[in-house]
Amino acid sequence: MASGFTRRKFLQYFGLSFAGLMIPNKVINNFINYPKESLPSTMFGRAAQWGVNLRRQPDTDSEILEELSLDEIRPITGVRINEDNGSNPIWFELDGKGYAYSRYIQPVKNVFNEPAASIPEDGCLGEITVPFVDAYSSMNQNRSVIYRFYFAATFWILDRIEDQDQKVWYELLDDRDYRVFFIPAETMRVVPDSELSPISPEVSSEDKKLVVDLGTQIMTAYEGERAIFKTKISSGVRLQEGGFATPKGNYRIIRKRPCRHMANPANAYGSGFDLPGVPWVSYFTSDGVAFHGTYWHNDFGVPHSHGCINMTPQTAKWVYRWSTPTVPTENYYYSDTNGTRVIIE
Repeated sequence: MASGFTRRKFLQYFGLSFAGLMIPNKVINNFINYPKESLPSTMFGRAAQWGVNLRRQPDTDSEILEELSLDEIRPITGVRINEDNGSNPIWFELDGKGYAYSRYIQPVKNVFNEPAASIPEDGCLGEITVPFVDAYSSMNQNRSVIYRFYFAATFWILDRIEDQDQKVWYELLDDRDYRVFFIPAETMRVVPDSELSPISPEVSSEDKKLVVDLGTQIMTAYEGERAIFKTKISSGVRLQEGGFATPKGNYRIIRKRPCRHMANPANAYGSGFDLPGVPWVSYFTSDGVAFHGTYWHNDFGVPHSHGCINMTPQTAKWVYRWSTPTVPTENYYYSDTNGTRVIIE
């Protein structure tokens, strides 16, 4: 049965997809006690796959009004819950016309930026601030689109370049294939050092731990014995053949990247994936299982991944900053085998 969606319920169920855009630098006690600012009024929903249904009511049995195309953008004008949808009961009202189930609706903003006057010699981190932008092979007139980059994805900016029309572009590193991409600079913001500084650095590394309950799809951060942060996650999908279940056990965060091009070819267990700009990656196994942000689905509380712990980008950023090792702001890769403890149970 559908019901109204209070801010308290919103934060309990939905984590930081909206409120995390305003995440404070200090540790969040829990979602219920999050400051009671109003939700941003300029949020949009992006259809993250083809055929997302817009329905008359927030119910899978309700009349279908239309199907949204991939990357179609609509204003989010309301949020409702339907308890019958289980672990993810979130529905978005789009443009005041109908309701779309949140599973494949990415909440986005549409913010254009003044290009940076210069880029540091070793580069710096950037974040996409528009629903999507096409990335090109070059700035030449015969350039081709290589990828489409999405809101909240992060990339390492190598350079700022002006073309013959004085349009400013950013040259971005492809940290998987070690080529470069080019995007209009106005679609990306330079992430300031203040947003890369550690959270709760006064708490010793041994007093911090992250506990993931695969049964409830909940991650809890602890300082000592005190739970200071909880959020829904999406872990690996368990298949009869073995599949991509997140491995249980005790680990430590061993390396981090503020951005990563993740890709895996299709195999017997799945269709594969190719995901540039995965944000805020904190690895806890040597074979690449990590906490990271997600822009390709919005179905937290339900297993989705190939083994990693999917989170909203804003939550993954909090984990990246709160946990150890602390990454120097000038680094896009950093390792230390004695990072924050991780318990997967």
